[in-house]
Amino acid sequence: MRGIKYLTIVISIFLFVSCCNNADSKSDTWNDEQKAEWTNNCLKMLEANETFKGVAEDVCDCMFEKTAESYTPEEAVNITREEEQKIWEKCDYNW
Repeated sequence: MRGIKYLTIVISIFLFVSCCNNADSKSDTWNDEQKAEWTNNCLKMLEANETFKGVAEDVCDCMFEKTAESYTPEEAVNITREEEQKIWEKCDYNW
């Protein structure tokens, strides 16, 4: 009985933290087409700079995740270079 109570508390805390962490996220404003377009543009840019494809995909996935958390697709179009660089740093990408 004690195990079930403990498990219920742990699950409740996990759900609460998950909900709170995503409360400010704008990820749900991106549809699949917008995500694919953003990712393709990112991959083209990195591949043009001769970034290894496997690394480029990882970096673009991270960049998209961080961008989508903070910006809607409409807002992302106007991200400044400085804002973009801060996102890159969160993904541990060295310029």
